[in-house]
Amino acid sequence: MIVGKHTAVWILVSTGAVLLSFAGCSNLSGGAESALEEGQYQEALSRVDETLDRDSSDVEAYLMRAKVLRRMADSTMAPDEYKALHRRAWEAEEQALSFGEGASLRERVQDRRRQIYDQEMSRGEKAYNLANKNNQQDLYRQSAAFFGAAGTIYSDSARPVLNEAYSRLRTEQREKVIPVLEQYVERADTAAKKAYKILGQLYLEADRTPEGIEMLGQAVQMYPDDRDLQALRLNAYNQSGNVDQALDAYRAFIEKQPDVARYRYNYGSLLLKAERYPEAIAQLEKAIMIQPSHLESQYNLGAAYINAALARDDSIAALEDGKINLPETDKEAQIRALTDKRQALFENAIPPLRRVRRMAGAEFQDIRQDACRALMVAYIQTDRPNRAAQVETCSGFAKPTN
Repeated sequence: MIVGKHTAVWILVSTGAVLLSFAGCSNLSGGAESALEEGQYQEALSRVDETLDRDSSDVEAYLMRAKVLRRMADSTMAPDEYKALHRRAWEAEEQALSFGEGASLRERVQDRRRQIYDQEMSRGEKAYNLANKNNQQDLYRQSAAFFGAAGTIYSDSARPVLNEAYSRLRTEQREKVIPVLEQYVERADTAAKKAYKILGQLYLEADRTPEGIEMLGQAVQMYPDDRDLQALRLNAYNQSGNVDQALDAYRAFIEKQPDVARYRYNYGSLLLKAERYPEAIAQLEKAIMIQPSHLESQYNLGAAYINAALARDDSIAALEDGKINLPETDKEAQIRALTDKRQALFENAIPPLRRVRRMAGAEFQDIRQDACRALMVAYIQTDRPNRAAQVETCSGFAKPTN
């Protein structure tokens, strides 16, 4: 799944300077502020730490720490570091609130956070739109950093998290998109279908199939009519190797949407894999009725007939070797019945395989060759050596004659 170009549509509030100062009683010396103004961030943090060593409940010191950390963030554009610094700033403000009293302090912290949030969202939007215009990877990284910072401010805000995920996708940081989208799905009351699809595909690419199955199950419940989500979930079942679980899922979808050819084809193919040949044949025949031009359905139908025929060999051999204790007349009757059924199954395999050979164009040479090889088996087993010779060339077993 390839995510296309995303156009930002968010309406944002631009703000000016947002680093507000807080007046109040504090043991904090002016050294921290001076170091901050000179861009000496580690020195400023050291001065803050010294103050907190003397008084761990100093509200102004925690607020200064938040201010320094956000200023430090502006000196880096690495998304993870930028986001981490803003998270640490948020934590510092939480500590200030835990020691401070009164509605005034909380209101001022909330005002600061609101302004920071608006600023980071606005920065993210501008960087993303400019990156789209100029196709600049560094600007996509900047937008991811800005949106990531905004997402740290309000733990229940889903929009900046989704925007961060889109930005990271454009920088090909696919492995880092998964935790961001997971966070978005947790926050959003109703997560966007596109986010579910992207996250589902990323789970499958990362071989995290169990998590993909669980998440896509939730997505399908939320959007039961979305075929792309249904297909992703079924692909996850297939990838998991749990055939029974996949069969149950396909059966449920076919009950709801019996005329979707790809569901019939996938269901029939899984039944074929499980060696449940009669059921596989029934589903593949229905898939062909719905979509006769589907080469894979035609081929798998032929393969199902051939495999069903070959499965009779073990039963015939067991009867002939005397492994099954039966009267001679009954044994002979069963062998004849099994042989006739085997012959009929080989006969039934021929029409769909011939259709594949006829319909497959140059771009489908692999499946055409497979069909020719299966046809050779069917023709030989039904005593038609001349027909077998006719498909020998397209099977790849013989060089074409001039």
